[in-house]
Amino acid sequence: MLLLAQAAAAAVIYIGGSGQQAEQAVRSNHGDVGSTMVQLSRRWLGAPYRAFSLDQSPQERLQVDLQGFDCFLLVEQALALARSQTKTGFEQALQQLRYGGQSTDYCHRQHYFTRWAQTAIDQGAIRDLNPALPGVTSRQRRLNFMSRHPDSYQPMQQRRNRDCIGKLERNLLVSQSFVPLKALPAALAKLRNGDIFALVTDINGLDVSHVGLVERNGTQVNGLHAAPGHGVIRSPDLVRYGGSIDNVIGMSFFRPLGPSQ
Repeated sequence: MLLLAQAAAAAVIYIGGSGQQAEQAVRSNHGDVGSTMVQLSRRWLGAPYRAFSLDQSPQERLQVDLQGFDCFLLVEQALALARSQTKTGFEQALQQLRYGGQSTDYCHRQHYFTRWAQTAIDQGAIRDLNPALPGVTSRQRRLNFMSRHPDSYQPMQQRRNRDCIGKLERNLLVSQSFVPLKALPAALAKLRNGDIFALVTDINGLDVSHVGLVERNGTQVNGLHAAPGHGVIRSPDLVRYGGSIDNVIGMSFFRPLGPSQ
């Protein structure tokens, strides 16, 4: 796995920002991964929202964008930066998270958040908080949104990508734990700065519709995230925000971990 990550890091492309900016970001790390992720996201406030930025190249590459984000990219890059001490380490960590230790290929990218989170858990990068949260419930979810909506994804216009995603989703059933909306106020007391939140959706074929980071200010719990039409923003009152989004039925939460945790 490490050899794959090293090879991918050598071929990394910065589509926004630069390797120098990544180096500066990792040098500012001060130990606590969650707090570092929040600090990074605060620096990115006001950056534009860029949908499907990883899908613009005709060939899959390990791409980094430190100037524009979609919600997934913000969380993934913040986690990889916060857990790294060098630019090369960041690029290797990003490759591991995005492709699960496999080669840099669209067919290997972790497109669904639940699969991405399980990969990150297996790598020791995050911990699942949901089992210990008050009011938690679970469901079995069949994930097939991409193969049912191939026209929404530019890389799916290539037959090999359409075929491999279709094959993956043929029997893709995941177990998903989450806190229903009505139970969120009690659960928020357990959260820390930098915990990852995911909006759990009832859209057919999807597990999660949006992700971001928890920002605590005393008893106030906000969300830092990249939102369509707004860019990177702070949403005061995470419970109210989650309840305002169509088709959201709850949230799931994960804690970022340092390399030695």
